[in-house]
Amino acid sequence: MNTDRIYQAEDEQWYFSIRGNQALGPFTSYHEADSALRLHVTACNRRVNGNILWPTRLGTRRNRSSTAARHC
Repeated sequence: MNTDRIYQAEDEQWYFSIRGNQALGPFTSYHEADSALRLHVTACNRRVNGNILWPTRLGTRRNRSSTAARHC
């Protein structure tokens, strides 16, 4: 995984960048940011591959996967 995405900002907090030049965070440690990045990448891969784990209240409709993948 590309750990260049994880950085510490001037506020001493940790962030990671995603597509669209967006930053997610803040996190209190590098390890916390790394774990969150790994979860984010896993969720994106699931959406791309059609293995979406929808919350039960949304049912099992899978036709949403085509739009979800563009946001990762």
